[in-house]
Amino acid sequence: MNKSSYIKILISIMILAVLGFGTSIYLTYEHFSAGSSVCDFSETVSCSLVNSSVYSELLNVPVAVFGALWMVVMFFAAWHAIKKKELIPGILAWSIAGVAFITYMIIAEILLEALCPFCTVVHVLILIMFGLALYLYKKEGSKLKKKKIIKALKPWIVTIIILNLIPLIVFNLPSSEPDVDYTPLAQCITENGVNMYGSFRCGVCAKTRALFGDAFEEINEIECHPQGENAQTELCLSKGIEGTPTWILEPEGEEVKRQVGFMTLAELQVFAGCEDVQIGGNS
Repeated sequence: MNKSSYIKILISIMILAVLGFGTSIYLTYEHFSAGSSVCDFSETVSCSLVNSSVYSELLNVPVAVFGALWMVVMFFAAWHAIKKKELIPGILAWSIAGVAFITYMIIAEILLEALCPFCTVVHVLILIMFGLALYLYKKEGSKLKKKKIIKALKPWIVTIIILNLIPLIVFNLPSSEPDVDYTPLAQCITENGVNMYGSFRCGVCAKTRALFGDAFEEINEIECHPQGENAQTELCLSKGIEGTPTWILEPEGEEVKRQVGFMTLAELQVFAGCEDVQIGGNS
C-alpha cells in the first residue's frame, strides 16, 4: 500500500471516530435528561426507550460513556499510527472490541423490541472502522514484527485501563446528596384525580418513572399498550389517547384537562393543583 492511501484510511478512521464521539456524547446527555429525545419517533423506534432501559448501563456507567471513550482511543490510535505502523494490530483489536460492544447493544434492542436510531449510527460507524482496520492489517499489519507490536501497544493498554477505570470509579462513588422522597407529591397527584396513561414501550414514561423513583408506586398509571401488564387498551381508546404519557386530570371520572408528553415535577405539581406540597418534603 502506498503512503498516501495508508494515511487516507487512517484519516477516515479519525473522522468516523469524531462523528461517533459526538453521537455518544449526545446519547450520554439523553441518558440523564428527563425529557424525550429527538429520535423518539414511535414506541418501537425510540432512543429514550433503549437509552433508559436496564441495558443502558454497565456497572452503573452509561454504555454511551464507554462508547465515547472507545471513540477517543480509536481517534488517537489512528493519529499515532500515521507514523507508527506497529499500532495497526492494536487498532484492529480495538475495533473487534467495538464490534463486541455493539453486539451487546443490538441484543438489547432485540430484547426490548425497539430500535435506537442514534445507537445505530454508532454501530454503523464502528463496523466501518472495523472494516478499514481489517484492511489496513491485511496490507500492513501482518508484516510487522511481534516484539515491536507488543512494545508499541504496552502504553496504550495501560492508558485504556485507566480511561475505563475513571468512569467506573466516578459513577460508583457514594452520593453526597440525600435521597429525596417524592411520595407526598405523588400521593397528592393521585388524590386530586390525575391519571397517567402510559405504555411499557414508552421511553418518556420510563424516564418519568425514574424521576419519581419508588414514589411512582403512588401514581395511578393506566397501561395502554395491548401487550403490557394489566393493559386497559379499550379505556385508552375511549379516552382518545394518541400519545404516551398522557396526563389527565379527571376527578370522579370527569375530564378537566390533559397534557401529552413529558412534564417536570414542578409542572406536574401545578397541573395537579398540588402547589402546597413541598417537592421532596412534606405538605
